[in-house]
Amino acid sequence: MRKSMILTAVCCLPLSLLAQKKFTIHGKVGTLDAPAKAYLNYKNDGNDVIDSVVLRKGSFTFTGVLASPTMAVLTLKHDTVSRPRNAERDALYFYIENASITVTADEYVQRAEVKGSATNDDDRALKALQKPYRDSAKELMAKYNAATPEQRKDSVFLAPIREIMRTTQAGYDSVNRAFIATHPNSYISLITFQELELGYNFNPDTAAVKFARFPASLRESAAGKKMAAVIATSKKTQTGVMAMDFTQKDTTGKAVSLSDFRGQYVLVDFWASWCKPCRAENPNLLKAYNKYKEKNFTILGVSLDDEDGRRAWLGAVKQDRMPWTQVSDLEGFKSKAAVMYGVTAIPTNFLIDPSGKIIARNLRGEELEKKLGEIIPM
Repeated sequence: MRKSMILTAVCCLPLSLLAQKKFTIHGKVGTLDAPAKAYLNYKNDGNDVIDSVVLRKGSFTFTGVLASPTMAVLTLKHDTVSRPRNAERDALYFYIENASITVTADEYVQRAEVKGSATNDDDRALKALQKPYRDSAKELMAKYNAATPEQRKDSVFLAPIREIMRTTQAGYDSVNRAFIATHPNSYISLITFQELELGYNFNPDTAAVKFARFPASLRESAAGKKMAAVIATSKKTQTGVMAMDFTQKDTTGKAVSLSDFRGQYVLVDFWASWCKPCRAENPNLLKAYNKYKEKNFTILGVSLDDEDGRRAWLGAVKQDRMPWTQVSDLEGFKSKAAVMYGVTAIPTNFLIDPSGKIIARNLRGEELEKKLGEIIPM
């Protein structure tokens, strides 16, 4: 009778609870003892988690329940009599998941061996495939950094470096795509997909098709949900769709809306005073503006400076001689306009036609002037 009651009670439990697993991290780092402590930092379903434990003869244990695999940082604080040099920077970056994981090291946790985690095994396997291309890129950067300022401007010197870099990048991307194809259920494949397909100026329709190939468990993970949101936002800002309206204050405190420019060609330019590539691009914007400002074209600058950078923002507008309208809510990358348009890197821009439709994105250098020449008669 007692057995049947227990079985009945178990059958009444939610399936999610029955299936719930936990992670356990068993650590062993030399013979460190109290007051040495281990700290584990990670995100669980979007929430920051910080845990700590005192070492006992080098051993420590962490446990918890994760919604999905996640990157974690294990830091060791060597508060011992013979404190190792640079111990405050003794940290291990690795993945944790609902499994029994062991972390073993002789002295420094940053040199630890991680076992029992399929996600970390996949990460190591992918890094081994990427290594030749990473090494090649590192050598090229060393050659470039060792060059003189004159060589860095010399097309003859740069041509072979650029060609090798293109080949290296192509090989790197190729092994990443091959890994995703052979490991469709791996969390590492999902993270690699983000790097490959959700980069600067990506095609959201192509990305959506590839993202849909991942199993629901990965698509619905915290990382997967963020990627889905990025793809959805990008679909709202791709060429051919109507630009979303927003309102921010200009340099004088006056509210300005994107819709105020309806009837004109307008380049919405996201930038910031501290962004060197943005500042380097401003002369090109100024040239295009001066050439087409009398031809129904203007620019709306949206600064991603924060409140502390207000003075720098206003100073940059003056220093770079930008006569067009400038707005900002001084919220940095949390700017409502930036979030609305999915801006995660700058400079980023959108060219909008008189009807309010996005007709081009991320026009750089002479591309803006060339595009304007195609659509605006002189």
